[in-house]
Amino acid sequence: MSDRTTTQEARHWIARLTSGDITEPEMAAYRRWVVDVHHHAVFQHELQLWRSLDQIGKQLAPHQPVAQQVAMRRRRRRDVLAASGGLAAAVCLAVFLLGPGLWMRLHADYWTGHEIRAFTLADGTRAVLDADAAVAVHYGVRTRTIELLRGRAWFDVRHDPTRPFRVEVAGSVTEDIGTAFEIDPHADGKIETTVESGMVRVSARKGGQSITLTAGQRAVWQGTTGQITRQGEVPADTVASWRDGQLMLTAVPVRMAVSTIARYRSGMTLVVDHLDDLPPVTALVDVRRPDDALSALAAGARLRLYHLPGNIVLVRRSG
Repeated sequence: MSDRTTTQEARHWIARLTSGDITEPEMAAYRRWVVDVHHHAVFQHELQLWRSLDQIGKQLAPHQPVAQQVAMRRRRRRDVLAASGGLAAAVCLAVFLLGPGLWMRLHADYWTGHEIRAFTLADGTRAVLDADAAVAVHYGVRTRTIELLRGRAWFDVRHDPTRPFRVEVAGSVTEDIGTAFEIDPHADGKIETTVESGMVRVSARKGGQSITLTAGQRAVWQGTTGQITRQGEVPADTVASWRDGQLMLTAVPVRMAVSTIARYRSGMTLVVDHLDDLPPVTALVDVRRPDDALSALAAGARLRLYHLPGNIVLVRRSG
């Protein structure tokens, strides 16, 4: 069998595995196909290319509603996987020249992969970034601005009244008034700020409404309306508990729980079934052992996990 044929087959299997509707017979056929050493090597090569393109596309794509983004991403993947010949060669060359994560590396000063990391900034402020998070630091003579590019972060600010400390994400601004606090962007465009100690002011970049928060208080900035609303208070010692490797999920949808745990895995995690009608789950997750956490979630939420080569996990409903 020619390399071109094997490459086309590998692209077909990647497309099916990421489609969300792969059948059990197809799964069995894939497992038989990937046992071949040559097939496995080609599959891994094409999978790495797919990941690189997907990561670059996420950073360069314009902001659109989530449903529209998902539809466009699926069409883009199918188009890329169906391409061959000159187009495939051009894509490979682009990935080779640009490299995965190009946009993030050009813009971020600190970023994380699948682990939580702590940093000390130039002014002595401590920052902890969750997995798959990134920030850009813009310090001037009279200002200190952190741009949260992706993921969530916790800051213990070295207070300096002559140089205000601000965190900007999307259209929201959180300004320190001597404090430790967490910023948590949500998938639906909301930005949640929770104060561990001290005081912060939450506002929109373009002015207007602002809210002052103290220890244990939370506020959410609505990306669609620009409104800021107070939320229920939380114990201050539970703020950003993920810093210690413990993450509390409280009555969250199963799909969201899977995606949250997947953030800490080094391999790809793909949901290939409809999970939205399953009951919400509550769990304490040890993010230092994400595979164990995913297995525990599967056992409690009626899910079935398929472990594939390349540390890929497919998530389906059981039964």
